[in-house]
Amino acid sequence: MIKKRSVEQFVYDTLKSAILSRQLAPGNQLVEIPISKQLNISRTPVRNAIRKLAKERLVDIIPNKGAFVVNPSKEEIEQAYELRRELEIIAAKKAVYALLPEDFALMNQYLNDEAQALESKNLVAYLEANKNFHMAITQKCGNKFLIEYIEKLMNETNIYLILFDTFFEELSSTAHGPVEHQLIIASLQAKDLQKLEDILNRHYKNAIDSLAIQKKEYKSVQELF
Repeated sequence: MIKKRSVEQFVYDTLKSAILSRQLAPGNQLVEIPISKQLNISRTPVRNAIRKLAKERLVDIIPNKGAFVVNPSKEEIEQAYELRRELEIIAAKKAVYALLPEDFALMNQYLNDEAQALESKNLVAYLEANKNFHMAITQKCGNKFLIEYIEKLMNETNIYLILFDTFFEELSSTAHGPVEHQLIIASLQAKDLQKLEDILNRHYKNAIDSLAIQKKEYKSVQELF
């Protein structure tokens, strides 16, 4: 007899893996009854697994409608990136004179992590390295509110990358991020604020351009279990 917690974890892991690997379409409804019947379990562990995914912003729970794989509109995605860009420009400019040699060493390490993730086409590892890179700069801005808001926006935009980014479907050498990160480091070291702002503006334009809102092939929830 499988323990309730093990069943809940299995449902959570299966659904999360399917979302992260783009097997489930954005907007796909997650209905408790078919899943519970297919696994011959009660609805409770299924419901708990879905709630956990909702806390991670991978699922939207809409009252009187149900649970759905997160499906932001193009406008919402652009708004999130626009705000993140503006806040990161402010944070980076504040961080310029606080960055130490060890901070640049850390940023370069994250660049290496990005390169390894690109080579292995590991999206989750890439997003972690990318977040670490940007937060290494943001953490030095000296403004706790900026740090908090930027990290929240990074978590949100990373979900959009998981759902829609296209560069892993092409050769990893075509990815803009690592090259632009090197340019960001160079402008920070030179304390060139105008160049820094220009690079960050281009960086976020390329990030939005790399998103493809329409995907081709998905699985149904029933096919996962």
